[in-house]
Amino acid sequence: MRKSEFGGFILRIVLGVIFIVHGLAKLQEGITAVADRFASYNLPFPEVFAYGVTGLEIIGGIFIVIGFSIRLFAFLFILLMAGAIATVKFAVGFLQGYELDLALMAMATYLLFASNRFLALDNFIVEGKEKRNKVR
Repeated sequence: MRKSEFGGFILRIVLGVIFIVHGLAKLQEGITAVADRFASYNLPFPEVFAYGVTGLEIIGGIFIVIGFSIRLFAFLFILLMAGAIATVKFAVGFLQGYELDLALMAMATYLLFASNRFLALDNFIVEGKEKRNKVR
């Protein structure tokens, strides 16, 4: 194991936990309240976005933490943060605006390109496929 793998693992856990907590906060706030907030941002289909964003944050966060489909969810988180910056946060400015979103986007970008297989569920899936292919 290289040091960068352990660093990537820490980054993966922190990113996943942040998204899980944000998703759970939306769930606790109530999907209707989240949809109303999204409507105030003039987003189309705010109720669909409320369910989608909440679900992505919770499920994607869990999958990132356990290391399942890391690159897929990293890509989806990049899109989510880019959308949040473009529609809401950019107008507020960097400080108290989109600095956290930009940091989360950078973390997700690292996982997209570097991935991280240290203590990841994806390892068992890949290893299982490789073993099955060797048997054939």
